[in-house]
Amino acid sequence: MALDSHQQKSRMQTWLLLGLVLAVGVVVANFAISNPDVAKNGMDAFMGLPSWAFPTIAGVAGLVVYLLGLRVATNWPEAVGALLVSGAVVFAEILFGWNNFAVGGVAAIPYVLPIVVFLGMLLFAVTRSR
Repeated sequence: MALDSHQQKSRMQTWLLLGLVLAVGVVVANFAISNPDVAKNGMDAFMGLPSWAFPTIAGVAGLVVYLLGLRVATNWPEAVGALLVSGAVVFAEILFGWNNFAVGGVAAIPYVLPIVVFLGMLLFAVTRSR
């Protein structure tokens, strides 16, 4: 199946947008991991909500964007929704304690969990769109 110019341009824009959002997410996650007290106190003061509310709101918003993205032809809403959900997982890990997610003493689980969530949601979206 050959792609026309419009489809190639659309896919390129999707991957550029995903790359930009991922780069911003890495910078924010790096700041939160290197300064956990500032990140936690900043999230405590966010609009007067409890600290667990921000990751919950981001996760629910990401899930809504992801589910709405499954209904449209373009792929970027699924990617943005999956990225929001995996970002909410990272923030929840930071809030509840990074080491609490190291099940069985495996220190790699907190690092791998958001990646697995992101890739799992993205793979489901790709297989569903075929």
